[in-house]
Amino acid sequence: MPSPRQQSDLVLTSEQVRYAEQHWAENHGGDTWPLMNAAAQSFVRQTFERVRHGSVLVVVGKGNNGGDGYCIARRLYEAGVPVTVFAPFGEPSPGIDAHRALTELQQTGLPVFAEWPSTSVDTVIDALFGSGLNRPLDPTVIEIIERMNQYPAEVLAVDVPSGLNADTGQPMPVAIRARATHSFIAWKPGTLTAEGPQCCGQLSLDTLGVDVDSDWCWQQETQALPARSGQTHKAQHGNVNVVGGRLGMGGASIIAAGSALAAGAGRVISHCDPAFVTAALVHHPEVMTQPGLPEVVNDDSVWLVGPGLGRDDAAYEQVRRHLHSPGSRGVLDADGLFHLASLDVPCTNWVLTPHEGEAARLLGWRSDKVRNNRPVAAQALASRYQAVVVLKGAGTLVATTSGLTFCHPGSPAMATPGMGDCLAGIIAALLAQRLAPKDAAIVGVNWHAQTGYRLAQRQRLVLASDIIRALPQRDE
Repeated sequence: MPSPRQQSDLVLTSEQVRYAEQHWAENHGGDTWPLMNAAAQSFVRQTFERVRHGSVLVVVGKGNNGGDGYCIARRLYEAGVPVTVFAPFGEPSPGIDAHRALTELQQTGLPVFAEWPSTSVDTVIDALFGSGLNRPLDPTVIEIIERMNQYPAEVLAVDVPSGLNADTGQPMPVAIRARATHSFIAWKPGTLTAEGPQCCGQLSLDTLGVDVDSDWCWQQETQALPARSGQTHKAQHGNVNVVGGRLGMGGASIIAAGSALAAGAGRVISHCDPAFVTAALVHHPEVMTQPGLPEVVNDDSVWLVGPGLGRDDAAYEQVRRHLHSPGSRGVLDADGLFHLASLDVPCTNWVLTPHEGEAARLLGWRSDKVRNNRPVAAQALASRYQAVVVLKGAGTLVATTSGLTFCHPGSPAMATPGMGDCLAGIIAALLAQRLAPKDAAIVGVNWHAQTGYRLAQRQRLVLASDIIRALPQRDE
């Protein structure tokens, strides 16, 4: 089960971070300067072993992120690290913390360059923009960021990689590709989803002692899976009925049934076209088969409706019957979501698992609107359908009507056919083993993502069948 939220798990938007900083200052003499120093000290402490034996270029902006950079440069210089400071936009305005940070740096005698230094360095520290960036970058800034990305040195980002929208995870239109990012106060949504995980690299956080509260959190660890007692039998671990696998789409239901088995469901029944019964049994002889679409949909089983179901009238009627049957529960995926968009009914007992295109159809939005603000889209879906929603993609989101959970980002190697069917089967199996819908979604997403991530460390691509074979294994 997912563990209780801790302060270090919370996720804040850029506006909420600004409010938290202001609230902290109001309770500490109205001064945010100590926070800037604490952030710089934390960054140096986090990265010192990586930079101490080489030379460092700190690229600073004119705002508070640049102020962090000036403070970091001073501390590294005083620790004996060869440091060069590059300020492409000029000095910060007088009267703000960043200008005070520049003044203290200048007192050490370390110069600040307005042009890109000619000497090579081992590490670049990105302190151009922080979490407040909310507008597209101009061509001059784009050129600087692209040069930093192409520079033959490790890039470490302060708080948020410059150019990345801290709320959406979208580049504006380019962003730093950091090897590691050290954030402050709280996780930012844009660092955990969309392009964020790829831009941030290895993420770390220091709350700096700032108290915050949020209905959004980051839960990337796979919590304890459903336990099995010494005296048990398969019926105690629930039934999963997979409804799909129509002509031409048998693989989807075979994958979903296989992952449900591997994730611990006691019985898995595949309701598929008769043409695929033999294939289903060849791949997973433990699966029970019922050729054709089911007549009874309101028993105590968990239903996984949609993998390869099709978009004809019979498929529509199957989805409609499930959603209108009292007590019917489970996972709605793929073609099941296609028909839900037409039905537009509450799905209180269901977990919905759309990708961005399916989410757009369910909301009546353009696909790019979903892609450009995944957290808002996920919560809008949860509210509209009164369901637990899994918005798939890099940094999958689990949304309910009361909050949002950011999950493990997985690996780009997992962008292969059938991966969504595999995830749907895992979540259905966890529901069958009596996890609540939200818990089943979070545990299932993280289990799936972490399994894929581990496999990707030793193979170029990860297939759904690779995940299925790995699920029963103990953690390495």
